Amino acid sequence: MKNKTLTRIAVSSLITACLMVQPCYAAEATAETQTTEESDHHPEPAPDETATVQEGQGTLSPPSESEGGSVFGSSASSETAGTDEKLQSVLSSLALPSGNGTWSVYVCDLEKNAEGAIQDARMQAASLIKLYIMGAVYENYDSIVGQHGQSSVDSNLNSMITVSDNDAANTLVSYLGGGDSSAGMNVVNNFCSDKGYSSTHMGRLLLASNQYDDNYTSVSDCGHFLKEVYDGNQQSDAHAQAEFALLAAQSRRNKIPAQMPPGVSVANKTGELSDVENDAGIIYNDLNDLIIVFMSENVPQPGAAQSTIASLSRQIYDSYNS
Repeated sequence: MKNKTLTRIAVSSLITACLMVQPCYAAEATAETQTTEESDHHPEPAPDETATVQEGQGTLSPPSESEGGSVFGSSASSETAGTDEKLQSVLSSLALPSGNGTWSVYVCDLEKNAEGAIQDARMQAASLIKLYIMGAVYENYDSIVGQHGQSSVDSNLNSMITVSDNDAANTLVSYLGGGDSSAGMNVVNNFCSDKGYSSTHMGRLLLASNQYDDNYTSVSDCGHFLKEVYDGNQQSDAHAQAEFALLAAQSRRNKIPAQMPPGVSVANKTGELSDVENDAGIIYNDLNDLIIVFMSENVPQPGAAQSTIASLSRQIYDSYNS
């Protein structure tokens, strides 16, 4: 169990210019949106389909909201930012695509509890929003199980995380709201607010129209969520152990885990839209456990973005475990 003080770093040379975009809570959107019928369970597109299929089937999200360039170690902690030379070196070595969308990266060295991010900003969550749905469900687990039964709750959690089933996510949001999905989204947002995930917002159900609002998060929020899961799992917290087990059973392995050496363990959650490629993962049971989060949006070449996440994740891993 690692209880060292969280160290945060700043690498000014990595700061890149932010895109000027509209606020993410805009009341109107200029793009037309639509929804279409899906299969019974509405899973996310499989990895080989992500270049052409979008979670919302043809809808365009309102633009995400930048939060002022690169932010290093942003968290609810008030600790003074410090410097970790190893992490500085790792982050400065990452060659992010210059012509394939906008990118954010977060890395946490769990051995030293040192974290850093490049271009940390609110971006389209896609199915990374399911991390926070899971967190809200486990925070209210006993009451939800009392109403809907443990078998139903656990089954939907398993489907939502391991195969990214959108119907399961929407069912759990409804459970959180006592049958009212809007109230359930408020529970998710209150969970995020209480935990200090200040860039995260659930504005629509999965597969619903995103004409007026959408789902957003940031690499640092995802990283801090995963760190709570990791620490709780280390401390034998029952709910954190359950969350960790679900992430470890993830079937979407084409990004962060894809180029890891045989035997390396990764617990992760992906997110895809037609022009979004995200993945957030814990690399564990190795010389140096790590958290890695990649987010990208406005990506014209999703397949190349998946390969970028895979190769850069291996580069980060090798920096700490070679």
